[in-house]
Amino acid sequence: MSVGAPVRVVFLTHSLAVGGAEELILNLVTRLPRERFEAIVCTFEQQPGPMASEIAAHGIEVVALGVTPGLRRPWGWWTIVACLRRLRPQIVHTYLLPASLYGRAAAWVARVPVIIGTEVNIYERKQQHHILAERWLAGVSSSIVASAESVKRAYVQQLGIDPDRVRVIYNAVNWDRLRATSPPAQIRRELGIPEERLVVGVVATLQEKKGHRVLFDAAAAGVERVWLMLVGDGPLRAELEEYAATLGIRDRVTFCGTRRDLGSVLPAMDIFALPSLWEGLPLALILAMGAGRPVVATNIAGIPEVVTDGRSGLLVPPGDPSAMRHAIARLAADPDARRRMGEEARAAVSNRFGAEVYVASVASLYEECLNRTVRGRSRRAAAAA
Repeated sequence: MSVGAPVRVVFLTHSLAVGGAEELILNLVTRLPRERFEAIVCTFEQQPGPMASEIAAHGIEVVALGVTPGLRRPWGWWTIVACLRRLRPQIVHTYLLPASLYGRAAAWVARVPVIIGTEVNIYERKQQHHILAERWLAGVSSSIVASAESVKRAYVQQLGIDPDRVRVIYNAVNWDRLRATSPPAQIRRELGIPEERLVVGVVATLQEKKGHRVLFDAAAAGVERVWLMLVGDGPLRAELEEYAATLGIRDRVTFCGTRRDLGSVLPAMDIFALPSLWEGLPLALILAMGAGRPVVATNIAGIPEVVTDGRSGLLVPPGDPSAMRHAIARLAADPDARRRMGEEARAAVSNRFGAEVYVASVASLYEECLNRTVRGRSRRAAAAA
C-alpha cells in the first residue's frame, strides 16, 4: 500500500438480501470517509441479492463469491481465502453467522492485519461446535462489535471470553428512509385495507425467530377491528398464509412482501408490533419509532434498551399471544395513548440511533485496531533487533 492510500476494508456477509444486517452494511460502506477507507463488499451467494445494486450505485465494488462453505465443502472456504489474498485488505469486517465463522477464519489464514466480527443477535440455541469455533475466532479477532449491551453480555457468557474483546456499537438507521412518497391513506387503499380498520404492522423477514404466529394467535383471539400488515418476505410465507387461513383471519392479513418505501408504509400503521422470539436490536423497530409509531414488542435482547415500557411502547413476554393481545387492545382503545407513545418513541431514538453515529463509532474502532496492529509490529521488530 502506497503512502496516503485509503485503508482497504472488505465486508464479508452471507447474504445481501433485504434485512437488518444488510442495511447496516449499506449504511456503513456508503458513509465511511472515502479519503480514509476503501470499502469492498463480498457476499457468499452466487447472485448478489437486492441490496447489492443499492451498494453498487454508490460506486462500491460488490463481489459475489458463489460459495457455501462448510466442513463438508472446504473448497468454498478456500475460495474466500483466495479472494482475500487477491484483494489484500487491511481490515476484514464480517456480518451474519456464516460469514462470522468462515470469513474470520479465512481472514486469519490470509494474514489480514485487522479482523472484526459483528454479533447482532442472541443465539440461545447455538450448537456446541459453533461455540468452540467462535471462542477460537474471538482470540484471533481484533474486536467483536455487539449490537446492544444485552447482546454483548450473552455473547461473552456463552463463549466465556474477555468482555474487553467486545465493543458495543448500537445498530442505527438512515433517517432518510423515512421520507414519504405516498400518504398513509393511499398506501392503505393500494393494499386493500378498509379505512375503518386499526392497522397493526410488522416489518420483518418471514422466519421463525420473528414470531409472526404469536401475533396471528393474538389477532385471532380478539381485537376484531385489527388488520395486520406484514412487510417483508422469507421462507415461511406460504406457511404463514396457511396458518392465517386456519385461524380464520386470512381476510384481514395483508402480506406486502419486501418494500423499501418504509417512509410511506410505516405511517400507514397505527401500531407497530414486533413479536420476536429471539433478537438482537432490530433496525425496523428503530425506524418505526423514528416514524412516531407506538410499539408493542417482546421484552428480549436489545429491545428494552430502546423501548421504555409504558412510555414509548408496551413490552410483552416472548411467545405469549395473550399478553400481545392485551397490549394491542389497550392501544387500540386509546388513541391518545397511541399519539403520546408515538411522540415518546420518536424522541427516544431520533438523536441516538442515526447512521452517522454508527459510522463514526465503527470508524473509530477501525483506527484503534489499526494503531494497535502498528504498535504490535513495532514491538516485535524491536524484540527481533
